[in-house]
Amino acid sequence: MPFCTNCGGNVGGNARFCPNCGTPQPNAQMPGEPQFTDFLSGMSDRTASILCYIPVFGVIPAIVFLAARKYRLNSRVRFDAFQALYLFVAWLIVSSAIPTLLFTGVPGAGLESAVLGLLKLAIFICWIYLLIKAAQERQVRLPIIGDLAARSTTEQL
Repeated sequence: MPFCTNCGGNVGGNARFCPNCGTPQPNAQMPGEPQFTDFLSGMSDRTASILCYIPVFGVIPAIVFLAARKYRLNSRVRFDAFQALYLFVAWLIVSSAIPTLLFTGVPGAGLESAVLGLLKLAIFICWIYLLIKAAQERQVRLPIIGDLAARSTTEQL
């Protein structure tokens, strides 16, 4: 039988308030109300790391894992999430910012677009490489992005 968080008195399983002191109970559930469980509770650290490195779309689980209470003190998953976010920022810079800032209205920018294509391919290959290493439960630190991720991980703890 659960106990009140304020006075320690006995509280029924689904009671929303303590019958002794009237304090609202944190785990109270209304009758007929669906009980939702944390969708991250059954997820392993390996799976979380893998999801962070899905090319382009891995940014969404990375943000979720950084905000989740379950991974707040898990430095491995937080490192992978930060590294995936910084890799996504590099992807945005190469695919959107550089062409817009440097090559707008420049005639004959064929060589420049080939270089940008190679940079995009390199970032995509990094994503796949990191995804494979996360599946093997090996942590890889990219040269600049990995250092930023490590710093961000230690600052957040």
